[in-house]
Amino acid sequence: MSYFVDDLAEQAGVSVEMVEALSSALPTGAGRLYDQRIHRKKHGGIREVYAPRIVFHTISKNLYRNFLHLFSYDPPDHVHGFIRGRSTISNASQHLAKPCVLCMDLEDFFPSIGAASIRTMLREQGYEEKAADIAVNLVTIGGKLPIGLSTSPLLSNLAFLSTDRSLAEYAQSEGLSFTRYVDDLTFSGDVTDRHSVDIAQILDDAGWSVNTRKTAFMRRGGPQYVTGLYVGESDGPRIPRQIKRKMRWILHVIKKFGYHTYMQEFGGADEVMLRRRLMGWARYIAVVEPDVGYPLLRAFDELVPEPDQDIYDLLF
Repeated sequence: MSYFVDDLAEQAGVSVEMVEALSSALPTGAGRLYDQRIHRKKHGGIREVYAPRIVFHTISKNLYRNFLHLFSYDPPDHVHGFIRGRSTISNASQHLAKPCVLCMDLEDFFPSIGAASIRTMLREQGYEEKAADIAVNLVTIGGKLPIGLSTSPLLSNLAFLSTDRSLAEYAQSEGLSFTRYVDDLTFSGDVTDRHSVDIAQILDDAGWSVNTRKTAFMRRGGPQYVTGLYVGESDGPRIPRQIKRKMRWILHVIKKFGYHTYMQEFGGADEVMLRRRLMGWARYIAVVEPDVGYPLLRAFDELVPEPDQDIYDLLF
């Protein structure tokens, strides 16, 4: 199946004239179609996150929905990021009670995927030359795959597919379990230094870079965490103890002094612990550890008021 410019415009939900105009405007930053936010990384460096404005956001969502339907991408079993029905929990569950867990992180995963790679992918998916050129301008910013557009997660998985296969084959040959959650690679079993060297070489040969500051060997008997969950027990992943302690402490303070006092005098406002955030954390804990999470969820629902102007005035 071949896709032409009029097909791309239909997928984007706009006219051919509009899609061509946007394609010309986006590479130059004209039209103020998005906002850029700079976040400093914990271990150094910065992360650029883009927030598309309403028109661009709608087009990006439309393209994502159509790409998902049209593209021939069958996610490997070990890929858990941006895949319906998979999550950090399913990812962590593949590494329970292993002798050693090796976590490796890719350096600047999204921005390292350039326009040329995306153009090649689109051509392979059936987009003719002009349609591919226009589509590349709609899904990249500054010639790179950006964090923040609806299309980026699927395109990142497609870009990494051949490397996914190489790593999966290597892990199987070495008797290791392997999963990937976005840019977090996890290998478990009888992992050695040789494995980390081999894996780094596979990634380097494929054009990817390892963030060596975040490479970690976690052996049985010590802390073992995968995508933020403790995996040292065989019966399932667990929420880290420090998170459970913190949530119980927050609940204690709210019960004793009230939510507004917690926000004003106990650091809640500094951490932006609005109702939706507290409830979100409690829901996540309930999915992983129901006996811990559901009591928190019920208590926060009862004790934390619905958003009101007083809280927003306090914060902003």
